[in-house]
Amino acid sequence: MEGFRSIRNVRTWDYSNYASLTICFFFYKADVSSVALFNRRLQLFASLSGLHANPQKSQLILFKAAHPIRDTLIILLGFQEGHLPVRYLGLPLIASRLTISDCKPLLQKIDRRIQGWDGIRLSFAGRVQMIKSVLMTLEMYWAMTFILPKGIIKEIEKRFRTFLWKGSSSSGYPKVAWE
Repeated sequence: MEGFRSIRNVRTWDYSNYASLTICFFFYKADVSSVALFNRRLQLFASLSGLHANPQKSQLILFKAAHPIRDTLIILLGFQEGHLPVRYLGLPLIASRLTISDCKPLLQKIDRRIQGWDGIRLSFAGRVQMIKSVLMTLEMYWAMTFILPKGIIKEIEKRFRTFLWKGSSSSGYPKVAWE
């Protein structure tokens, strides 16, 4: 890949090589002719620009479309069928307040991290460091974008507390009161 060199001869990247193509189309009617026209235009765009839609990352989200038409459109475009809310960089793209069910992926990610550390014998200080440097950054990443529901914050604190005092994600009572 070609970049360009600045005055100090430091290589900088040509970001068009890494451009991610995000296209959002709204069809009035989800029919085969409209999607076939869209597919031809997408192929024309790809041939002119060199940017191709990645079928593994692209999704087709349909509303109120019958299953035979839905299956035909998915085969025609070669994309996966997607569902709302759409996720971008791990966060749900929604315009309203987060609900507890919207935050389930955050809780699952925290649980996976804690379960990954179950086999490692960490000291108390090691667990504190893992909570501060890894688990809290997951929470803060979401909190920078959304106002997290109080129930989710309490559930996250419960998981942190359990991991800190027990050293695992299994249930039970901690040895010391948290507050």
